[in-house]
Order: sequence, then C-alpha cells, then structure tokens
Amino acid sequence: MNVNTSLIAHQERSFVPKEFKLSSWEALEPFYVDLGERELSTQELFEEWIKDWDELYAVVSEDMRWKYIKTSIDTSDAEAKAALEDFYVNLDPRMKPWENKLQKKFNASGLKENLAAEFINFKRGIANDLALFNEKNIELSKELSLLENKYAEITGAWTINYKDQELTMPQAAKFMRDTDRSVREAVYMLSSDREFQDAATLDQLLSDLIAKRHQIALNAGYSNYRDYKFDEMHRFDYTAKDCEAFHKSTASAILPLLKVIDTQRKADLKVENLKPWDMSVDPLQREPLQPFKTTSEFVDRTVDCFNKLDPYFGACIANMFETNRLDLESRKGKAPGGYMMAMPESGVPFIFMNHASAEGDVRVMVHEGGHAIHSYLAHALKYASMRQTPSEVAELASMSMELFSLENWESFYANTEDLNRAKKSHLEGLLKILPSVAKGDAFQHWMYANPTHSIADRHAKWTALNKIYGSGAVDSSGLENYAEIGYQGILHFYQVPFYYIEYGFAQLGAIAMWMNFKKDAKKAVKDYSNALRLGYTTTIPEIYKTAGIKFDFSEEYVRDLASFVKIELEKL
Repeated sequence: MNVNTSLIAHQERSFVPKEFKLSSWEALEPFYVDLGERELSTQELFEEWIKDWDELYAVVSEDMRWKYIKTSIDTSDAEAKAALEDFYVNLDPRMKPWENKLQKKFNASGLKENLAAEFINFKRGIANDLALFNEKNIELSKELSLLENKYAEITGAWTINYKDQELTMPQAAKFMRDTDRSVREAVYMLSSDREFQDAATLDQLLSDLIAKRHQIALNAGYSNYRDYKFDEMHRFDYTAKDCEAFHKSTASAILPLLKVIDTQRKADLKVENLKPWDMSVDPLQREPLQPFKTTSEFVDRTVDCFNKLDPYFGACIANMFETNRLDLESRKGKAPGGYMMAMPESGVPFIFMNHASAEGDVRVMVHEGGHAIHSYLAHALKYASMRQTPSEVAELASMSMELFSLENWESFYANTEDLNRAKKSHLEGLLKILPSVAKGDAFQHWMYANPTHSIADRHAKWTALNKIYGSGAVDSSGLENYAEIGYQGILHFYQVPFYYIEYGFAQLGAIAMWMNFKKDAKKAVKDYSNALRLGYTTTIPEIYKTAGIKFDFSEEYVRDLASFVKIELEKL
C-alpha cells in the first residue's frame, strides 16, 4: 500500500513555537497570559486572537490525547500512567480558570457579533460553559479524571485460562462463535467469573463517580447531574424528553423484530432454552467466519473495501497504516474496547482496537474507519475547535460507513454464503443496538435522577430494564448474579457518562443514509462527505439535512426504518 498523496493540509503554527513541547505548567502559562492580556480593538485583532487561542487548544489537546493513548496501549505502563495523571493533576486544573477567563473575554466583546455564521456553535458553547463554570468543580474534575481512568486499569487486567491458554477478553469472546455448545458455556462462565471477581470494586467505583458527578452538578446550580451534563455536552438541539421518546419508539418498533429473530435462532439451534452463550454462534452450526488472518491482511482488505466506495476513503486508512496510527491486535495488558482518536493539530487520527481475527472485528474496523475519514475530511476547516463534532454527528459518520461498506464486504468474504452470513449477522446486530442503547440511556437517566441509590437498587434497576428492553427469548435463569451487573461491561457509564444515546440517534440516521445509498450510491457518498466536511459549523439537524436525511426519532420514523432493515434481511 504505497499512498503518497498528502491527505492533510498542514497548518503551520503562528502562535505557539514549532519546537514547543508541553512539559509543565510553567512552560504553558505564558501563552495564556498573552491571550488574557492582549488588546482586541479591531475585528482583525479579535479574529487573530481567536485563531491563536484555537491553536493553543489544538497543541494541548493533541498532547493529552497521546498521553491517553499510551495508557490504553499498555495499562501497566507506569510512566504513561504518571504522565496522564500529571496532566489531570498539574495542568488541567490550572488551565480551567484561564479558559474561563478567555471565554469571558470573548463573550464580553461586541466584535463577536460580526463573526461568520460558522461560529454559531462556538458562540453558544462558550455562553453555555460560562454558565456552568464553578471554581469548586476544578478540584472535583481532577479527582473524576483520575477515578475514570481506574476503569481501564481494572478491566484491562482481565484474562482467563482456558485449556492452558491465557486469553484476553476479546480473545475469549471469539469462542462464543464455537459450534460446540459446551465450549461456549465453559468460556462464558470463566469470563463471567473473572469479571465477577471485580464486581464489588467496579460497583464502588461507579458509586464514587456518581457521588462526585452529582456534587459537580450541585456546585453549578443544578438539581441533578443529567441536566448539568446535557448542558456541558452542548446538547442544543434536543432534550431529555426527546431521549425518552427514543426509548419508547425503540421498544415499540424494534423489540417485536428481535423477538422473531431470537425465536428463530432458538429453533435453528434446536435447544430447549436459549442461553446467553448461544447468542453469537451461527444458528445453523457453521464454523465461525474468519475474515482475515493477519493484521496486515486486515488492513489491506479494509483499504480495498473502502476504495470501492471512494478511493479517498481507502487512502485514509492506508495513510494511517503507513504512519503507525493503527494499534489493532488484542494482547495482555492492553485496555479493552476500541476507539478513534482525532488529532486536532497534526490531523492524522489514531485507531485503537482489540482484534482476534473474528467476524466482529470487521464491524469495529469499518466503524472506527468512518470516524477516521470524518477526521480527515473535517481537518480542512480553519479552526480545530470546529472540527470537533458532537457525537450525534460523529457516530453518524461511523455507523453510516458500516452500512455503506457492507455493500463491499466481499473484500473480507470471497464466498457468497459467508458474505451473506456476515451481512445478516451485522444487520441483526444493528437492530439489537437500538434497544441496548435505549436501555443504557434510560439506566443513566435513572442513576443520576436518584444519586443516593444503593448498589442493590442499581442491580434491581438494571434487571428491570433487561426485561423491558429484551426480546424475552433468552433464558438467564441461574445467571442472575452476572446479569444484574451487566452494566459493568459498558465503559461509557464509567468514563464518558451520557455518551450513549448518540449511538441510537446516529444508527437511525445511518439506516436512512443506507436507504439513500440503495437508491443512488454516488449521491449518498457525496452527501455523506459533504456533511462530514461541515465539522460543527452548523446545527445537528442541518448537518443531517446536508447528509440527505432527517434528525428524527419519532415512532413512525423508527418503524419505517425498521421495516426497511427487515426487508433487507429477508433478501439474505
């Protein structure tokens, strides 16, 4: 894969010296002092000041992101952990008062009214942040950051020993596709037992996080953390009631389809009771799919798949591979999960995941690849802060790429039967995501509306939600102690609270984009790219409109989309 095309328009620093390295607060403070004391007497000086402030954000943010990445790559790396903690303890708390001062300076200037329309979210974001700011929360935020990072340390150490082989959790999950039911059950129980060893620790960690988050909300004048967090996340275009509408629409429109799918799975497997370890195996007892064998093959096939959509998309992944911005293999000591990390200054993003040469790895790769392409496309924007989109848009980019790329998965599966199996599995999984997101979001709404709830209350609530948002076909009897702590496997609740509903909104948008793709692929890809190039220079509904779809989660809309997916499934 020799890709020599420059995909990133590099912008040279004009405020922070090129050789500057973020080593201490003493090294960083002069830049804040300069911005804080600068005279802003003309529109030209005002906009130059904004650009310099934005450049400082890009430099500092990228440095912090690399620190985070290093702790994910190796959770046992003491030096990496210390560097990230130093940022949380010694830099971030000192930056916050300065950022507040600069925001006040911006907000007090009448010159902001002359800024271009693309500053809409920049302006309302600053007004929002000023209303939220409270000195008492600086120390609490520092403590929160340190606590949140403990989740990765705990879960990153999880391994099991199966047949004298040490397996990470992503490697163990591969056995859930084994056609031998006794193997699936054995690995499921080993994995669940290992996770259960840390159940009390993770519950206490979540309780501590909830308590601190609630106090932050109280300090800022809110009655609960949910309302505080909605404002902190700049959710300007929808409300908590809209989230509740999504919960209801999903339960009504999607669960009946899932019940049919799960009931058919039970019949195909010819089992008396459908158990949790029966949910990933091929229901016709075919051997697990293997879309690739090596990491280099995985990358080559992803590039080939993306090239068929748009050569630019394939070039982005190839460029990341060549610049060592892909860490894809699962290994001991590596944090679980997967993510794409945008780089505000340099522009070339980083993808982190834990592949085990399994079917699900394709979905993760094309998902994170969609995020990465979004990062490349938006980097052409002048301001780094405008490239950072809200998750409702970011996840639209990734989930739409899952469905667009689905049309080219022959890059991974040369055999037609294997290809159709993979597509069917993906579409069924897509449907399952929606009630799962509704359940997770409803759970968070409840937790923070009732911040003094007990751990027993939490277990009971999760159990109740499992019944509401489950198909009813899976038998978890005898496994209640594992089922009631299922939320502990969802890192969002620990590290990025309330970042969950976005997956649901974006999944609906992605299905709508796929409908458009089926009608006119070239136009859908063009609309997709045009929407992503906007970054966050307009409202979420306008970005969705540019993509050729609606920002809608009414029951009627969800039913229409579900019907479309049902038809596509029947074709397979």
